[in-house]
Amino acid sequence: MEQFKVFRAIGLSFKAWFANFIPFTILAGLVYAPTIYLMATMPSLDSVSVSGMEAWVSKFQHATWALLAGSTLLAPLLMHRVIHYMNGNKSSFGESVKHGVRGIIPAVIVAGVVTVVQMVPFGGIVGAVLTCYWFVTAPAAVVERLNPVAALSRSNQLTQGRRWGIFGLCILLGLTNVIVMLVYLGPMLTGHVDSVEKAKTALEHFMYVFLSVAMVYQLFLGIVQAVSYSLLRADKDGVSNEELAKVFE
Repeated sequence: MEQFKVFRAIGLSFKAWFANFIPFTILAGLVYAPTIYLMATMPSLDSVSVSGMEAWVSKFQHATWALLAGSTLLAPLLMHRVIHYMNGNKSSFGESVKHGVRGIIPAVIVAGVVTVVQMVPFGGIVGAVLTCYWFVTAPAAVVERLNPVAALSRSNQLTQGRRWGIFGLCILLGLTNVIVMLVYLGPMLTGHVDSVEKAKTALEHFMYVFLSVAMVYQLFLGIVQAVSYSLLRADKDGVSNEELAKVFE
């Protein structure tokens, strides 16, 4: 029976998230601390002059980049705990971080390559393809103790024959993220802004909603990657969750 299916991966990811809500939230809070700090120290737009808007926008961009950097670090740090959860066990916070560090460099490489590629014409399409090939690079590096190049190759092997499913998974998660943002930002986007004060309020609201929703989305995506790796290993290698968990012993 094929283990990796889109809705199965999403369902198991939600279960893993809710079962580990507090430790995952703490870990995300630590990783996203720079983003949260930048958000908290953003000056109120009521006190910012029109000429000072450029500096405010620049700080918002810094917060966005800090969020992307934190998201890259977060995914591999979740791997150890997700695997133990799927095996019916719990793991310590420290062990999750210790083992997850191994996947940080591969995750950074994937994020860096995809980001750069997306900056060129039609780069979005190429970036989506690379994401499908390298979707479980960080989890592979953590569990199989692989160097970055080997982890990229291993992800390519594991995703072979499942890339359309991974593409559909990414599209579904991305659309859900957009819909959630639109629900919160819809009134602002469709409302009538007839003064500078209202425009500033709307912009501030956009910043907080955009960054907050993005942080939650990236946290869940990291869990999905860990769960997907487990399911792909079961499909490709016939490896059970119990056998994966024993790797960390």
